[in-house]
Amino acid sequence: MKFDDVIHQLGDFGSYQKRMFLLTCLVSVPTAFHVLMSVFVLAVPDHRCAIPELDNDTYASQGPWHDDLINQSIPWLSQKNMYSQCEVFVKDVTQRDWNNTTRKCDKWVYSKEIFTSTFVTEVCGIYLHSNYLLLNSRVWNYYFPFYIVILLGTIGQFASGLAVAFVHSYVPFVILKFCATFFGSGLYLASYVIGMELVGPRKRKYAGIIKECFWVLGHFLLIAIAYGLRDWRHLQIVLSIPNFLIISYFLLLNESPRWLVSRNRLQEASEIIKIAAKTNNVTMADKMANLKEIELDGIGEKVWHMMTNHVLLIRCLVIFANWIVASMVYYGLSLNVGNLSGDLYLNFFLSGVVELLSYFLCLIFLDKAGRKLLQCLFMLTAGAACVCTLFPVLYGTKDLSWITLVLSLVGKFGSSAAFAIIYIYTVELFPTVMRNSGLGLCSVMARVGGILAPYIADIGQVISGDMAVVLPLLIFGGACVFAGLLALLLPETANKMLPDTVEDAKNFGRKNNKRSFNLQPLEPNSEKIGKLNPVFTMDSPI
Repeated sequence: MKFDDVIHQLGDFGSYQKRMFLLTCLVSVPTAFHVLMSVFVLAVPDHRCAIPELDNDTYASQGPWHDDLINQSIPWLSQKNMYSQCEVFVKDVTQRDWNNTTRKCDKWVYSKEIFTSTFVTEVCGIYLHSNYLLLNSRVWNYYFPFYIVILLGTIGQFASGLAVAFVHSYVPFVILKFCATFFGSGLYLASYVIGMELVGPRKRKYAGIIKECFWVLGHFLLIAIAYGLRDWRHLQIVLSIPNFLIISYFLLLNESPRWLVSRNRLQEASEIIKIAAKTNNVTMADKMANLKEIELDGIGEKVWHMMTNHVLLIRCLVIFANWIVASMVYYGLSLNVGNLSGDLYLNFFLSGVVELLSYFLCLIFLDKAGRKLLQCLFMLTAGAACVCTLFPVLYGTKDLSWITLVLSLVGKFGSSAAFAIIYIYTVELFPTVMRNSGLGLCSVMARVGGILAPYIADIGQVISGDMAVVLPLLIFGGACVFAGLLALLLPETANKMLPDTVEDAKNFGRKNNKRSFNLQPLEPNSEKIGKLNPVFTMDSPI
């Protein structure tokens, strides 16, 4: 008897599962806050070099005398239609006047039109890039109960996120932000798993997409709060408070019975199953309720066994590439909003709208069109949109800057959908005996993309001209096209019986030829899960 058989009798998505799932979904909201708030906390307002020897210099004009002093001391860049952000004129001490010699400036003044203050304007004085590693929490989930991970992650993210608001130097800021995203990663992944493990196989597609919708809810709440709070310290404090409220989850959440079964803690798992059955108003057979004859997945086979065959190795590399690129482009385009023309808050709001739309379309077409086709199309859509920004930026006028914004939003739409699909695709491609560990490994790949995303998005801060906008999107676009075409090498998994062993995975997706097998869209048979499935055996040569 497999654990999914227990879930089937308990009900795929009964009242108990809905309650637990909703609690875990709410965790996505504060996690989205801490990941995406960098768009506002690290925003770089319009600025110029400060006038030397003028302590009360401001970006806004203080009068004609101030305008004259700016013109005398700061070089005017006619091509960019702005004052220099890097150099000031040197003052002749003998003549007490400014000459044409320049030097690098070491102080800046910033516009307060949009932000009262950001970390850049208040602490750094100059733009300093911070990349917060989106670390994987698979080790946490392996050694600790899920609800303990959620509790520790919530407390850690609350404490480190709140402490950030009181730092006054760069190094502690980076360390605390690192801690916030580290704890947040463990919190999000643990909540995702515990929310999914009690959902029946036929409902997991919907549960996975709905979980992403709560992330978008956090996106929208963030833009509303950030619009009202223009001081980065106030924003940091307010966005950390929801984590404190989630600490109560320690009393509301039960442990994942699937995790307890994997640790051979059958009595504890059985008690939770009985609570769930009572909540769902379901009468379970004694064998089911007490988890008698329950089988454990993964005995004798490890995730690296997927690398022992050239077909499986190529398949794994394609999956990894799609995880890396989907994560990189998703976070990259989210963080690149500040580099686009137009209002930052409106752009960020529209970015959330297209992401939510992409998830709804996934729910509608994921089974009808199939995983492979949709993954390829959405990645190509994201890639083509990003690459096409080359034309309006290089050959258009400022009046056409809205085209760049639209193309960037199309890219965000495609990458969001691809990110959601690749998760489901991975679940269906990895064999049952290593599905959980396979997801963990893919999550590590996603973190690689997350690490690269801010660096690519911020290329515009270290180069000038039109390429400051175009180059990040070209990199994202090229990577999307490459990964999307690679997805065509994967077999289709929609409405198919899934592989249970590595041997099944080797034969999965092969066409009818001399080394073919018959693959039927059958319902899973609990007697075959974890063993060699006859559906995947090879036909005799013709």
